[in-house]
Amino acid sequence: MAESLHNKFLTYLERIRVSENERIELVSFAETKLPEFIRRHFNAHFGELYDYTDRTYIEKLRNRVFTIASAKNENEANESNYSLALKRYGDFLQSKVFKGKEKIKKMENEEASSKKTSSPIPTLELIETKVDPLEPNAEHPEEELKEGRIRQVNITKHERSRELRQKCLQHYGYVCQCCGMDFEKWYGKAGKNYIEVHHMNPIANTDGEHALDPKDGLIPLCSNCHSMIHRGSDTDQPLTLEELKQIYTGPVWNSKK
Repeated sequence: MAESLHNKFLTYLERIRVSENERIELVSFAETKLPEFIRRHFNAHFGELYDYTDRTYIEKLRNRVFTIASAKNENEANESNYSLALKRYGDFLQSKVFKGKEKIKKMENEEASSKKTSSPIPTLELIETKVDPLEPNAEHPEEELKEGRIRQVNITKHERSRELRQKCLQHYGYVCQCCGMDFEKWYGKAGKNYIEVHHMNPIANTDGEHALDPKDGLIPLCSNCHSMIHRGSDTDQPLTLEELKQIYTGPVWNSKK
């Protein structure tokens, strides 16, 4: 199913005249970076993108990008790519490419009818955020602006093992190995069993399927430390854990530094 939706999503973007280079990059971003963004800000248990085909739910996620400060800031720092990916995916779910030409009318009628019965959609784990009436309406005119053509990018996707991730977390726990951050202690239920897992040797540097020791090859890091272990190096290689600890000057939550 995922492969089918992947191809249909690309076809939809082609139909709306998104350039080949841009649609390849956008679909890859939506499949890899977008779910991580959603887990960070809205739903720690969010799965893969194509697990969710309810356009209403996708629109609800997109609206939250503009109403939750942390998500809004990260979205703006990434040139609104997260909100754009959600918009494109939501539009795709409403398109004939996704629904099929022959069933489109029937499904549209079913959707109109379902609004009256309001079948449940997946709930977001965070408490519903109220929009501040004093804050301007979060419109993003920059999405209407256009820039130059996107360069072609050839993408090779390396499969990550959930079993290895789980064994790593069973060994270390859901605690950042640099600063000691425990999401559950600070965010309660929303942070339970949430943390990012870092590959000590970037998976993109490998030649394909290979053996990996989850205790030596993987470490749990909070979102900040995970970003900095990649960004803090002057080379293409990430910092080692010890190097990251040496440059970290923030609070040490469990005195492991």
